[in-house]
Amino acid sequence: MFFAGTKMHMVTFCIAAFEVVMLVIQVIYFLERPNDKRRLWYLILLLLLICYNVCSGLFPDPAIQIPLTVQTILAYLVGFTMSMYVIYYFYKVFDLKHLKFFVTYGLLFFLFVPFVFLFIVPFLLTGDSTLSRKLTVVIPFFYGLSFLYCTSRALWKKFSEAKSDGQVVDDPLYEHAVVAYISMLCWASLPVIVFFGDYQVVEHSVTNAGFMLMTIIYVRSAINRSRREYYSLLESQRHLRDLNTNLQSKVKERTKSLESLHEQRTNTFINLAHETKTPLTLINNYLQEYISKNGATEELKIIKHNIQRLTSDMTNFFDVERLNKGFVLYDHEKVADFSLLVRSKIELFRLQARTKNIGIDERVEKDLKVRANPSAIDRIINNLVENAIRYTPENGVVVISLFKEQEHVEFSVSDSGNGIPEHLQKKVFEPYYQLGDKKRNHEGMGMGLSIVKAVVDNLKGTIKLISEEGKGTTIVIRLPQYVGADVPIKSVNSDNLSFVGVKIPEDCIKHVGAPTLLVIEDNIAMLNYLFKRLAETYNVIIAKNGSEALSKLKKIAHLDLIISDVMMNNLDGMELCKILSTHPKLSHIPLIFLSAKCTPKDKAAGLRAGAIDFIEKPFHIDQVLVKIESIINFTAKQRAAIAKSTFDTISVSQENNDSTIDVFDLNCRRFKLSQREIEIVELISQGLTYKKVAERLFISVKTVNAHAKNIFDKCAVKCKVELINKLSANYEHN
Repeated sequence: MFFAGTKMHMVTFCIAAFEVVMLVIQVIYFLERPNDKRRLWYLILLLLLICYNVCSGLFPDPAIQIPLTVQTILAYLVGFTMSMYVIYYFYKVFDLKHLKFFVTYGLLFFLFVPFVFLFIVPFLLTGDSTLSRKLTVVIPFFYGLSFLYCTSRALWKKFSEAKSDGQVVDDPLYEHAVVAYISMLCWASLPVIVFFGDYQVVEHSVTNAGFMLMTIIYVRSAINRSRREYYSLLESQRHLRDLNTNLQSKVKERTKSLESLHEQRTNTFINLAHETKTPLTLINNYLQEYISKNGATEELKIIKHNIQRLTSDMTNFFDVERLNKGFVLYDHEKVADFSLLVRSKIELFRLQARTKNIGIDERVEKDLKVRANPSAIDRIINNLVENAIRYTPENGVVVISLFKEQEHVEFSVSDSGNGIPEHLQKKVFEPYYQLGDKKRNHEGMGMGLSIVKAVVDNLKGTIKLISEEGKGTTIVIRLPQYVGADVPIKSVNSDNLSFVGVKIPEDCIKHVGAPTLLVIEDNIAMLNYLFKRLAETYNVIIAKNGSEALSKLKKIAHLDLIISDVMMNNLDGMELCKILSTHPKLSHIPLIFLSAKCTPKDKAAGLRAGAIDFIEKPFHIDQVLVKIESIINFTAKQRAAIAKSTFDTISVSQENNDSTIDVFDLNCRRFKLSQREIEIVELISQGLTYKKVAERLFISVKTVNAHAKNIFDKCAVKCKVELINKLSANYEHN
């Protein structure tokens, strides 16, 4: 019974069909785990087995349009190829290193060579396939027996050593080895069957039986592995659910703990702020009484302004906490004249803006009223305008507008600052949020806009921020306009919100021979304070930021010390220090940082940048003065030592003038010249101009001129030539 009129028996066809199905299944398993090399090698084995069944079942057949000689050679070639791969498969899958000879020289000499010289050559010469078949299977038969013997020993040794070493032997692998060995026994019977005749059914039934069993074992192993993985996955999911439940429980506990800790810290801060309000109130009241009796000096105005700022911050803090707890800040059963309030505040803001050369452009319509507490409206005006002035650069403009828009009053404040990035625009209304500009020295605690938004929301109004980087910021507030009968307006005491105008001091160069300091500070009040205290003893040059300081440094002939803030616009202190430390003509100038940003990391960064000290704000001015004096004295001694060392080196290098040097030194002592005057005379005698002498000794030209005049008076001479001749003359000394 043959398949479709071919030479292939139906048994052979069924075997091949079964193996094709198994091949598809094994390919699916392999695609799921492409790194499984054993399954890949088995797929190749199964594919060769199918080819062997098809070729040996169909060939030779005169009905097929292929020469019979080619069909015969092809049928036996597939059988020998299958035999060679079976040996290689056994060697690789079970890692039997003792069988290396069989898969190298053995395959070549005992399978390939006999096939070529005992089958192909005789068959081509005689055309007798029966004779060639009998000749070619003799050597492979004995080779197969020796391979089976060596394989059994190798497998026995491998599993015995594994058990003796205490290793766990994989049961599926052990089972696979047994079945594979049985398959090898079945395949080894192929030479005997071929030698005695062409029995297709017997040949394919016997040789495929073991491999079909091995295929079933592979499939069963894959099913068992999938089950184990499935149950393992279920167990992992259960474990993850338990872990997730425990994690959620711990997160809740930790959240409660953090909330409790946050509440404790907030309460502590509130208590601290509450305790602060009492002494602030007493200080402010006593200060006001003192000013009323004795008048207000500029210093007292600055003190009062900063006390008011501190009080305002504390008030804002309490208001933010009240808003967070749902309290209403103001009673809005009043009517406020918005136009009057804005106009009354603009003059105060002009004074504040004038200190930064900022212009204020007002566009305010008259008689615009809203139903709101006047104090709340006043607070809105103050916050928006003060912020605009704060973030507007010098020579910029702040635009304040108030006009009617249908049934609403629209109040807007625009600055010409750097603008706010789009992703930060919503955050500016959050409590305690400040724009993260590391160069800006922020004032306040970032609470103003959050309070403004809360007040506007309470008045059923809207607040909108319009900003573009590099083009400034505009905040627009719309409130319902009040058009009813007039209600008495509670006046607002603007005194508590007034600003003390402080002028920027001018450079002071009036102390002849005194050290010169450069003070860099963007807070005008602090700059004034430092200037007043330092100008009593030193020549003081001031700058409001790093860029202005660099511009002035180009024009300063001599400088002894730089005192700088860290956080500033237009080149901050850190960047300025790095520039100075790499500049050939400025790197020798010592620099001290004064900053409120004083974490250990900040201090280390400042010292690495090139500063010689980092003084923390708030500071005691006496300590600062002592440090300045100490640094200036130390650097003066350094310069003197360097100058003396340089002069001594030059003197030693000159030949045959020891006596001249002795005479010169004795004459300097004779005319009672000081050490600094001797240094100046020595440099003058070398032909240096006063300007070069000043640069060499790190002093100003004015100081050199003053010393030179004293020297001429002591030596009774009128010019440099007479001075050098007189100090070089050989007098008789007693």
